[in-house]
Amino acid sequence: MPNHTDDRTLVRVVDWAGDDDEWEGFRAEVFNRHFSRLMAELELSNDELFDRIGPTAPVVIAAVMEDLLARRFGDDGARNLVDEYLARRGWIEKRQAAAYLRAVRDSTPSLYEVVDLDPGRAVTVRDLVRETDPVRVPDVAVSETLALWDCCVGRLVGSGRMRRFGVGMMPYPRELARTCQEDLTRAVKRIGRRLHQQARKRGESLDVEERDLRDALLDDPNLPIYFTQMFVRWRVGVSEAPRDGLRNTDDEPLVPSSVRFPLEGSTAEVAAALDELPEFDREDGGELGWSWLGREMPAPPLPEALTGDDAEAGVGHPTLGQAEITGGALLLRVNSVDRAEQGRELLASRLGPLVGTPRTSPEDPAKQRQSTGEGPPTGRDLDLPPAIDEALLRAHFEQHYRQVLDEPIPVLGNVSPRQAAKSRKGRAALVEWLKGLENSEAQHAARTGREPFDTAWLWEELKIPRPGGGR
Repeated sequence: MPNHTDDRTLVRVVDWAGDDDEWEGFRAEVFNRHFSRLMAELELSNDELFDRIGPTAPVVIAAVMEDLLARRFGDDGARNLVDEYLARRGWIEKRQAAAYLRAVRDSTPSLYEVVDLDPGRAVTVRDLVRETDPVRVPDVAVSETLALWDCCVGRLVGSGRMRRFGVGMMPYPRELARTCQEDLTRAVKRIGRRLHQQARKRGESLDVEERDLRDALLDDPNLPIYFTQMFVRWRVGVSEAPRDGLRNTDDEPLVPSSVRFPLEGSTAEVAAALDELPEFDREDGGELGWSWLGREMPAPPLPEALTGDDAEAGVGHPTLGQAEITGGALLLRVNSVDRAEQGRELLASRLGPLVGTPRTSPEDPAKQRQSTGEGPPTGRDLDLPPAIDEALLRAHFEQHYRQVLDEPIPVLGNVSPRQAAKSRKGRAALVEWLKGLENSEAQHAARTGREPFDTAWLWEELKIPRPGGGR
């Protein structure tokens, strides 16, 4: 939900730029960098592209306008639209509007996750790129728009009680947010490796904080374009997908699934074989975990660190799943049945005798309830008053989740939540599982107008610290 005062202020500045030939050229350059490649890749005209992204089009345009205001132009980078607008037309702007423009000028967009909500007052968010502590943002409009564990890309502007999100805040689905977070985490690692290599060549040692590397990544002028194009690609995919439920970026129904290969060779042999596969990228630190990367595809113009010196610029790899050697088996986790089958065939053909016969385990609670006839009774079935129906639903959900705590779940590596809580990797997977449950429940409650089912007790039951410190 945009701040309409800020929205009108942005429009005035961009309209002013359109009346100046030189600034109109700069404006066209920025808009082309965000959209021309997308239109060519998707074979869509300007109007068709914005028709596909539907009601989010004004937010996307606002994000690009904010990028225009934050950029520097000219051979020496000394020219800025906000500076020149305020110098010539600042007299027509109120002090608050001028302060907002300067805040946008000095801002960078980042990826945020909602960790706490105070509806009608504030939202508490965690920066997933900087990986800093959560901050409370007294943004009334956003606190009434987002749900717990929602993700978004935007610019935090202002300070103190005046801090808020800019009007170009794009809502990111959790799957897309995870993909971007993985991309940018790899970028930070590549920046660090490159700086250390350059220092060694000079015969020097380098002492640099990771947070400084993350700040440098966020300052890259290509990053706003990356965020915009990732979001627009997802929105176009959603507009083209059948309306039969949530789907992944390959237009496949979201069904968390896993494939388990028993090890026939040693752990070291299987790990070495995976390291040789170009489709799998090993985690840093010697961990027995890999990201399964999809085929090369046109990507937004990424910061140089994301592509590296040895990769083709403008080409990206979507993350299709995660592989891990654990418990005497190679476990591949994906988000659709089709990807599970694709990964099963790929690994079986490449690893050969190093692994045994795989077993695939899809987890689709909705289909499971349909096939077994299980599910909570509803007031419509029993002709009960709404209050009693709500109580039945809540009792059913609590009983269901208490049972689930002791049942194997594919996305947790075919172990129960209680078992997963006993290892570091298991706890990390549990956090994502619990966030997904809470986010889905919060969004469903917002759509139906009912109170969300309280899952806070699950964190306590599993002894998992809840990120953000609670609601």
